[in-house]
Amino acid sequence: MSLIFRNMEEIIKQLMESIDEAIDGKVAEKIRAIGVRGYVLNKSMLDIDDVAVLTGLSKSHIYKLTSKRVLPCYKPNGKLMYFDKSEVEAWMRQNRIEPNEEAEQRALAYVVEKGV
Repeated sequence: MSLIFRNMEEIIKQLMESIDEAIDGKVAEKIRAIGVRGYVLNKSMLDIDDVAVLTGLSKSHIYKLTSKRVLPCYKPNGKLMYFDKSEVEAWMRQNRIEPNEEAEQRALAYVVEKGV
């Protein structure tokens, strides 16, 4: 009976260590992500990795957008791409979808103005 109990204790101990390692890894990953985002927020010119962090888009999708000239970028040496953070943010703000409340207010203002 005591042998079974010792084996169970060892198994539980190993499980707890595995859980602790997994949690530590996830916490470290989140801290790194927050650090990278904070670093990006303090820059005015971004590289493609920074833009991927800022937008949440993959690098390959960013390459597609730049090759189609949808997302503005700079190539001072003809090879490496750089992005103006304010231009990327302006691009992200395109095609705003207004909430229903705003649309209803606009419609009401139109009806009042036109006297329909």
